Amino acid sequence: MEGYVIPIIERLKREEGSILIFTHENPDGDGIGSMLALYQFLKKKNKNVVAAMKDNVPHIYDFLPYNQEIKKLPLDKTFDVGIIVDAAGAYRAGVEIKAKEILRIDHHIGGVFESIYDYINPYAAATTYLVGEILRNWDEEAIDADIATCLYVGLMTDTGSFRYNNTNEKTFEMAEFLVKKGANPSYISHMVFERNSLNVLKLLQKTLSTIELYEDGKIAVLTVFRDFLEETGTTEEDTEGFVHFARGLDGVEVAIIMIQREDRKTWRISIRGKGKVDVQKIAKCFGGGGHKDAAGCRVIGDYHEVKQKLINEIATNLSKYEELVEVK
Repeated sequence: MEGYVIPIIERLKREEGSILIFTHENPDGDGIGSMLALYQFLKKKNKNVVAAMKDNVPHIYDFLPYNQEIKKLPLDKTFDVGIIVDAAGAYRAGVEIKAKEILRIDHHIGGVFESIYDYINPYAAATTYLVGEILRNWDEEAIDADIATCLYVGLMTDTGSFRYNNTNEKTFEMAEFLVKKGANPSYISHMVFERNSLNVLKLLQKTLSTIELYEDGKIAVLTVFRDFLEETGTTEEDTEGFVHFARGLDGVEVAIIMIQREDRKTWRISIRGKGKVDVQKIAKCFGGGGHKDAAGCRVIGDYHEVKQKLINEIATNLSKYEELVEVK
């Protein structure tokens, strides 16, 4: 990759104090992959670095190199620098972060401006793509197979295995580079997608039984009630990817999965689209955010009321899209 100036590189080169790398709560492959790749790289550069997050590593990502070194947030120590990856701001860690300075590496639209050294590009396919750019411009030779594996996981999962419309030639160029550096696509795909337990399949069975279609089959809704998790001995992390079963239905333009939290009043909501509706705008209406085709939010309220508000907002946006098409 042709070198160009990325200010966060010079900032981290100068740092001689303690560095905390962290990601959002309920982490995904892009957040964990970004965190672990940067963590390993900075260790190679002899930096005093710690990787930490609020939640446990989901089972599907427990094969990632150095994941056993991730610490649990919150930490009592105050760090000189904190780096939040794959999130709209440090607040998305879900706990208090003690750091004298915060930097942000992210590909989400909007969010908190943490520092003049933030490295943000909402057009990037994944945060791991941006971390990859940073590492390649800093010291490409320091990227080994372990780092490449972490970066590839984020790139693969945030593009839906290179199926979403955030996939472009730059995505494949980065993927090619990571494979050359030692990432094994077959192995990674197997570890992420083909290690479900029987309990997770039972959870999926219960979840799929809740599917409902609205607006002539254009909106699909799945629900994971708390009882489902308790009955199957599973966790919220085990629902990773469930929403894609609804998104994959013929005729569906927007899919939703509603996951009931422990308090049974809060709903963790993931929204996935196919291009006609900017689901990031839908999530933003409910205090969340994300990308054009993948977004999320958390809403407190009655199940039926929350679901209906989501459906109404999506239906309104679908109608606007169809009106624009008719005008053209």
